[in-house]
Amino acid sequence: QTRCFQHRLEGGTATALTLKWLGERVDAPTIAARIGEFLTNIGASLLKQSTGQAITLVLAFYLLFFFLRDRRAGLDALVHLSPFSNIETGKLIVRVRDTIHATIFGTLAVAALQGALGGFMFWWLGFPSPALWAVVMGVISIIPVLGSFVIWIPATIYLFLEDRWADAITLALWGGVVISTADNVVRPLLVGETLRLHTAPAFVAMLGGLQLFGAHGLILGPIAFTMTTLMLEFWRRRSDPELQEK
Repeated sequence: QTRCFQHRLEGGTATALTLKWLGERVDAPTIAARIGEFLTNIGASLLKQSTGQAITLVLAFYLLFFFLRDRRAGLDALVHLSPFSNIETGKLIVRVRDTIHATIFGTLAVAALQGALGGFMFWWLGFPSPALWAVVMGVISIIPVLGSFVIWIPATIYLFLEDRWADAITLALWGGVVISTADNVVRPLLVGETLRLHTAPAFVAMLGGLQLFGAHGLILGPIAFTMTTLMLEFWRRRSDPELQEK
């Protein structure tokens, strides 16, 4: 019992000395205040961003209602304000419409293709619920910032941890070469074919749009490119008398 008491006494003394040493060298109130300030700033930033996104979403649906209801009046006003002729303005409107349709169709088609490719490999490697993972990868592929790699990279790491080296290498190569390449090859092909553009300009328009406008540039980039080329064609026809006669 005496030894037990001595050990406890020594342990309590060591703990007290440690706490005293920490108290002399660590400013606990200042650290706590800084942590609280950091958490407060993060909370305020998240609240501000979520509120802004919610307001933007509400405004988007609010304006979409009027755009759909007063579509004809809006197009007439656009034709009236346009500096181009009615025929040229009509061509611009049709080109913008076709660009939006082609970009959306290309995005959905590529997402479905990437989901199918990922789901097939998951089925081949024996993962549970490959159809569910295919749907998840397809949905995530629509988001420009993310992609199907959010799913297949953790799956590859899991296979490495399970010592399934061959399966992990197979999934890594399939995801990095086949699934990722599908977005860079198939999307410009689909969009370029619909807009009657070469694959290279369509690809550059998408990359430039993403660089300038962020996620919205996936649609705004091709629109800006096609409108620019069409307006240059208008200018060329006006400046060349031989083309005006055709």
